[in-house]
Amino acid sequence: MTKIDLHIHSNHSDGDFSPKELVEMVSNKKIIAMAITDHDKATANKEAEIYAKQKKIEYIPGIEITVTPPEEIKELHIVGLFIDSENEEIKKISEKHKRYSIETAKKIIEKLNKLGYEISFEELYNKTKGKHFGRPFIAKILLEKYPDKFLERSQVFDELLGKNGKAFVLPKGTDLKKAIEIIHNAGGIAIVAHPWYLKDKTFEILKEFVSLKGDGIEIDYSPKEKSIPIDLRKKLECFAKENNLIISGGTDFHRIEEGKKEIGDNGISKEEFIKLKEYYQSCKCLLNL
Repeated sequence: MTKIDLHIHSNHSDGDFSPKELVEMVSNKKIIAMAITDHDKATANKEAEIYAKQKKIEYIPGIEITVTPPEEIKELHIVGLFIDSENEEIKKISEKHKRYSIETAKKIIEKLNKLGYEISFEELYNKTKGKHFGRPFIAKILLEKYPDKFLERSQVFDELLGKNGKAFVLPKGTDLKKAIEIIHNAGGIAIVAHPWYLKDKTFEILKEFVSLKGDGIEIDYSPKEKSIPIDLRKKLECFAKENNLIISGGTDFHRIEEGKKEIGDNGISKEEFIKLKEYYQSCKCLLNL
């Protein structure tokens, strides 16, 4: 069953498709609503909203904020839904995280150089015209320069750039409390993205998230592994219910890859989407937005 997908990435961050192309893909699957949640930027929302309206798709403006993770965790992201893309704090976090991304890219490239890979920051900058500095773009250069060594992007991540790779660098981001505040100040609701990635720290971090007035949690999402363990999914559902967290979800879609989930394969049902909107409306009333 195709679901409402509230976690999609465009080429404004590290996805392959433009906002217009993503709306077209959603329309072709007859999905009634969607959200683009690019990493640390909300610039895709305006374009996507225009085309979504033409296709009679309900569009939810979003963002995915990189949070500085605890040392034991290599990735912590908070999705913001229903945000004002023109909010000054949202714009500032985009500028700040671009600087962080550049710092991280330089550290990764330094590690790659020590491992014997010929790649420079200038090469990355020129390749992306100074717009993108994330690992997918570094991987693309490595694939082009070392076709005999790497057959596909996933191999580059497994061996070098992924969480267990030899050139992995812990991403720098925003404080968890601050990320939630920024999303709230932009009129949105804050959702913990793909909590399975938090591994043994999942519920410890979720409890902190609740104490900081976070709003929801992704239950149905697309992990890089084969599937979310049923027992963990049940625990996440119970935790959400016990702590009055709203449920969201999505594929975390970036590109079409063989064997990987496509838009609408993960997400939420129409009924869950209605509850999500009701929750958002109640938050607006409380804040008099």
